[in-house]
Amino acid sequence: MKINYEFVTGEKLELEVDDSVGEIVIEMEVLQSRQNRTETRRHNSLESMQEQQQGHSPRQFVDEKVDVEQFIVESDERERLHQAIGLLEDRDRRIVRRYYFENRTMEEIGREIGISAMAVSKRLKKIPEKLKSLMS
Repeated sequence: MKINYEFVTGEKLELEVDDSVGEIVIEMEVLQSRQNRTETRRHNSLESMQEQQQGHSPRQFVDEKVDVEQFIVESDERERLHQAIGLLEDRDRRIVRRYYFENRTMEEIGREIGISAMAVSKRLKKIPEKLKSLMS
């Protein structure tokens, strides 16, 4: 994989790196870009926000679309779900992590843990009931 750099001086450099290193560099650049966007949004001037409001009460920091109570309930449910996943048998926990969080296919999971894709499918059908019982 080739990575291109442009220095402040205008000098450009192209490096050939291993794909795994390239993926890490790309991931770091994406994270940096997100951080920069976040910082840019945080530094909007108060004057510009007030100009946009022109005569309205200063409510620029209130998001009326957010249902705080619902957000808290959903957050609590997610926490309980993650705790319940932690209580599953090791094999089921690995299947859940790989299928739902890592977006792996049933065939990939089966090969990795030494069972058939059909066995993975059957376990994925039974796991929600196990989680419900662990969460109650």
